[in-house]
Amino acid sequence: MTGTPAPRPERVHDRLGARDILLLLLMQTVWGGSFVLTKLGMEEIPPILFVALRFLIVSVLLLPFLRWHPGQMGNVAAISFFTGSVHFGLMNTGLALADDVAPVAIVIQLGVPFSTLLSVIVLHERLGIWRISALLIAFGGVLIVGFDPAVFRYRDALIMVALAALMMAIGTIFMRRVRGVPVYDMQAWIAIFAWPPLLVATLVLEGNPGPYLVAAGVKGWSGIAWVVIGTSLIGHAAYFWIMQRHEVGRTAPFMLLAPILGAAGGVVFLGDDITWRMVLGGALTLTGVLVITLREGRANRPPKLGGPA
Repeated sequence: MTGTPAPRPERVHDRLGARDILLLLLMQTVWGGSFVLTKLGMEEIPPILFVALRFLIVSVLLLPFLRWHPGQMGNVAAISFFTGSVHFGLMNTGLALADDVAPVAIVIQLGVPFSTLLSVIVLHERLGIWRISALLIAFGGVLIVGFDPAVFRYRDALIMVALAALMMAIGTIFMRRVRGVPVYDMQAWIAIFAWPPLLVATLVLEGNPGPYLVAAGVKGWSGIAWVVIGTSLIGHAAYFWIMQRHEVGRTAPFMLLAPILGAAGGVVFLGDDITWRMVLGGALTLTGVLVITLREGRANRPPKLGGPA
């Protein structure tokens, strides 16, 4: 998910209705599917070009929503740089280099504990025993995954994904400063600021994009369509609507389904291997993320859970 600040609930409902649950499940299925569809798409389109195309198309589709927001544009540009260009450039590259989807889906969740640590360093917030324990559990889970012999051979890919999570966390600091920018307006500005540096990066690192675009087939363009329409447009609209109606404590458990579904999709559609270390480490990491989110939700902070894209 591209770093859109979650709105505070205006009409809080006491319980999730059937429509809300179905929407949450759809949203997490779309975000979980992004891991698989993106990895498949990058077999035909290089990772940085893939994300550059995503943001270019999103920026065109969302032009009608574009409005200038005086006093906010510096923060919006910083959000785009960290959560758009750098975050997705690193994450896509790491996903392309990794042999399996599950470790990537787990490690990218470090954005939540990284964001908590940065809030202490930058915003001078205090950590209670619950959040300290949750941080240790989350990072411990990632260490278990990272030192799995099946994963260690592509550790460079996971380092890139961990850095991508850190970039998202840095962007979160700037998100907290933004006020009064609607979800699609924010999405449009993030996309507009994000794709030009990504296009430069793909020219430098991946070469002429023309041959890739000509040769791309169903896998490449299906992946682009999925992340543009499903993840960026439908997924974020659903997220915005849900967060307006319900407190984070009621929705947080559903928000953890995306990495689980992404890992399962890797097994079913890509033939990935799942080891007991991946399962144990993933369970610990997601538990830590859930505890952090619930504790910060009580403090009425914007929730940081969401999909990868």
